[in-house]
Amino acid sequence: MRLLRGKSIRGKLALTLWGAALLAFCVAGAGLVLFQNLTLEQRARQIMEPYAQLVAVGTDAAVAFEDPLRAQEILETLRANPQVIEADIFLADGRQLASFSRQQGTKPRALAARADGIYLHSTTAELLQGLPRGARLQLRMGLEQLSAQTQQALWMFGAAMLFVLTVTLVQLAVLQRTIVKPIATLTETAELVRTRTDYPQHIPVAGDDEVARLGRSFNAMLDAIHLREDELRRLTDFQRTILDNAAYCIISATPDGVVTSFNPAAERLLGYAADEVIGKLTPACWHDPGEVEQHAHRLSKELGETIQPGFEVFAARARRNLPEEREWTYVRKDGRRIPVYLSVTALRDENDEVVGLVGLSYDLTERKQAELALHRLNRELRAISDCNQILVRAEDEQSLLDDICRIICDKAGYRMAWVGFVQLGEHTTMRVAASAGAELGYLEVAFAIRDATGQADAPTEIAARTGEITGFDDVASDPTAAPWRAAALQRGYRSSISLPLKDKSRTFGVLTIYAAEAHAFTPEERRLLGELADDLAFGIVTLRTRAEHSLAEEQIQIAATAFEAQEGIVITDAAQVILRVNRAFTDITGYAAAEVVGKTPRLLSSGHHDAAYYRTMWNHIHGDGSWQGEIWNRRKSGDLYPEWLNITAVRNAQGQVTHYVGTMIDITERKEAERKIEHLAFYDLLTGLPNRRLFIDRLQQAMGGSARSRRMGALLFIDLDNFKIVNDTCGHDVGDRLLIEVARRLDSCVRDGDTISRLGGDEFVAMLEDLSDQPQEAAAQARIVAAKVLETLNQPYAIAGRVHHSTPSIGATIFVGNQDSVDELLKQADIAMYQAKSAGRNTLRFFDPEMQAAVAARASLETDLRQGIGGREFVLHYQPQVDGNRRVIGAEALLRWQHPGRGMIPPAQFIPLAEETGLILAIGQWVLEEACARLTDWSRDAARCHLNLAVNVSARQFRQPDFVARVRQALADARAPAAHLKLELTETLVLDNVEDTIDKMQALKELGVGFSMDDFGTGYSSLSYLTRLPLDQLKIDQSFVRKLPDSATDAVVVQSIITLAESLGITVIAEGVETETQRVFLEQHGCPVYQGYLFSKPVPLADFEALLQAGA
Repeated sequence: MRLLRGKSIRGKLALTLWGAALLAFCVAGAGLVLFQNLTLEQRARQIMEPYAQLVAVGTDAAVAFEDPLRAQEILETLRANPQVIEADIFLADGRQLASFSRQQGTKPRALAARADGIYLHSTTAELLQGLPRGARLQLRMGLEQLSAQTQQALWMFGAAMLFVLTVTLVQLAVLQRTIVKPIATLTETAELVRTRTDYPQHIPVAGDDEVARLGRSFNAMLDAIHLREDELRRLTDFQRTILDNAAYCIISATPDGVVTSFNPAAERLLGYAADEVIGKLTPACWHDPGEVEQHAHRLSKELGETIQPGFEVFAARARRNLPEEREWTYVRKDGRRIPVYLSVTALRDENDEVVGLVGLSYDLTERKQAELALHRLNRELRAISDCNQILVRAEDEQSLLDDICRIICDKAGYRMAWVGFVQLGEHTTMRVAASAGAELGYLEVAFAIRDATGQADAPTEIAARTGEITGFDDVASDPTAAPWRAAALQRGYRSSISLPLKDKSRTFGVLTIYAAEAHAFTPEERRLLGELADDLAFGIVTLRTRAEHSLAEEQIQIAATAFEAQEGIVITDAAQVILRVNRAFTDITGYAAAEVVGKTPRLLSSGHHDAAYYRTMWNHIHGDGSWQGEIWNRRKSGDLYPEWLNITAVRNAQGQVTHYVGTMIDITERKEAERKIEHLAFYDLLTGLPNRRLFIDRLQQAMGGSARSRRMGALLFIDLDNFKIVNDTCGHDVGDRLLIEVARRLDSCVRDGDTISRLGGDEFVAMLEDLSDQPQEAAAQARIVAAKVLETLNQPYAIAGRVHHSTPSIGATIFVGNQDSVDELLKQADIAMYQAKSAGRNTLRFFDPEMQAAVAARASLETDLRQGIGGREFVLHYQPQVDGNRRVIGAEALLRWQHPGRGMIPPAQFIPLAEETGLILAIGQWVLEEACARLTDWSRDAARCHLNLAVNVSARQFRQPDFVARVRQALADARAPAAHLKLELTETLVLDNVEDTIDKMQALKELGVGFSMDDFGTGYSSLSYLTRLPLDQLKIDQSFVRKLPDSATDAVVVQSIITLAESLGITVIAEGVETETQRVFLEQHGCPVYQGYLFSKPVPLADFEALLQAGA
């Protein structure tokens, strides 16, 4: 069989048939030889033995008498058979008695020394046989005749074998044609199917035998394979089309992280060709090693096992069927870093084994840039708002420029800003008027470069020359920035913008801003900064106009002689009859000189001012010699307009008035600008409501009016509940639209004389004036308005196709006169608002003095509490827990605050405040670490190593996502025995989130930490959750123990708790045990552990250990 192994069917058939033929030849040859030998011997025996018997019978007497003649006669009878050649009779002593031979002259023969029998030789056969009386017969015969007969038989056998050989060859040929060749064709075609794609569609089939049926089945299989290959090819082409045209980057890898596919989107995103990364480990190719290491550390903490930096950082959560989606930074082949969002999914086989992983990612660059642009835009809007306020308040030009540059850098976040004024001369140059930010000597260097190189193409010069906004998008790559590149990059400037400052006729200056980022100035930013530059230019022009106007007032007579100035000028006689006007007068009023000369200026009267106004004006002119002020006049067209009018009396040497000279400036545009600036300064940009500044002004006026009328007013401080959730979940756009709608609804809830203001964020305040002069009635009136506000703001909001709900919390305070300051009133309303929130939100609360005192005390206590945490003013007291033999088996750690000024502060005074402010987290962690350290100390003492220590855990502390890790770390740091740490939880904490509580308790139970249910029975006790909690102990609250055994109700509750604990297989402890009677009752009903003043009050550590020593 080994010889046939590995052979083809053709070879196996040939070897089998030829082997069978060869075996037949060998067997037949051996048989012929054996046949020949056996046949010669047998036939010789058949011939010779009868003669031997005849001789034996006939020679008995001859041997007895040793008669040679008789013996010879008997031998001669053998001559009749021509095959007998020789015969001899020997006596017992070896003498020859008689002999016979057909050969003449033969020598006497000796007796052969062999046993009786027949012996064959090549041409003869010899017979030896004993005769009577010890004589022996030796007979020899020839074998030629017998051999000839045998030879004939061999020839016949040879012919038969040749026939068999011929038949074998024919069989081989038939098998080759009918079996071997078709099977070989099947084999070759199958190999082509396995190794190539251009295999035949069918193989030739003839006949209806098994091989033919096999061929037809094979052809049917080929058809099925073709169909499936076509389907697979279509599916593969479809999938490839999806992958090739997918906008997302799709990369697959083996479970070990070796890249197996890399779609075109990935090639475009990362800059690698697919064949460059397929077969390589994915994190090493395009991930930042530092980022991978950081995430490995975070993931190790999250999963509670060590995750090595590498591919497992991406695969660990996917292997566990957890979502793996987060932001990463890809490093392209060219080194450029790209923020992406990556999602990793595990591919599993039918056995749920991970066979690969697929990562889908997309570029976050545009989104990040949009977020950054939005952030910058918000900064710029805030800066512009601040700048507008500066423009309103500016008194002099230099302060204005300094403040604007400072705000641009501080509030808008730009690197540097400066203002330069154009100086005209032989060459136009720039004079630095103000700068702020990281200037670092750049302007001096930049001007030196310009002067040395003769460069006039700096953005500042271009903006001054053309009046257009210009700048560098990227100093590092912009060829025109080459002269200043090194100096700019050294100071962190990557982009700049130069904004022309223009008046009506020319560009008189440039505001230039530098940013630390390339391409920092988007079109929207350029537009906003352009508006800022226009406002700044207007402010500068206004300040200069104001200064120029003052100068003109000081030199009124000189100004009057400069008749054709830009201001309108009118000259009258002493009777106020117009004598002359200039062109500017005509431009302003619309009247030609011929139309007004001979008339009085009263033809310009607008009717806007009364007679008293004009009387006061003329009194100033007659008394002081001049008057200036703002006045409303009427143009020829009938339009009213504001103007700044300066009237000066011209006197002669005798002091008599001979003429009046009036100069006028049309301030329509300035008034409009001032109105806009005032609106920006006093009104909220989003809602249009008065802002804090205007509101405070109106409140001061209302307080003054209240002081005069003694009628009361009220403030309603309105804060939207959970507004941050709307912003975070729906976006700031929806939040802004909600604020706008709230403002509209609030305005509809108050009278026309009342004020609604937005103080900022989601805080509004309503000021109600002219209420009753009786406090109770005024409060009732305010309550009615507040109720209307609550009802109105509780109505649904339809925004962006969705319905939103929002509720307000309102704090109210009543005022009369100036008894309290503005800040005090706002503070009172704010305190009342927070009381409304504490009361469950969506309600109204009024302020009272006790409330303020409580708030002040609370604020003071909070300050001391923060200092106490840092100053380690907290200590732990220990109250023993004893068994039925009064042996101390543990203690409860109870927090105490040793205040340096107030002394020992009980927990009831500061724990609620710590919970509310979040300081309980730091305090709780300190208690946990201190308890672990104490357990470690006790574990080293054989007399104390059995003690358990119970620690109370607050709900806020327990709800921390990493609470289990914090406990584990505290135990590890102190090397404390976890089995002796017992955490006490309240029912309220457990019911807040039962599933989360169970998960954390199970995790800590695995560490060995025990749990006790504190204050059990005081809340909503439910067996449905109690049976699921891995508790070790129930604690009977002291409120049930205090009246034992007298209170039947408390006794039943205590017995029920003990029975419940026994049924759950957990222990029970009673706290607040103060009398022996209580202890005996508890012991009789199955409570084995006690805690209370009967044994010891909570004591410092030294006293507790002394108590242990005394008990020992």
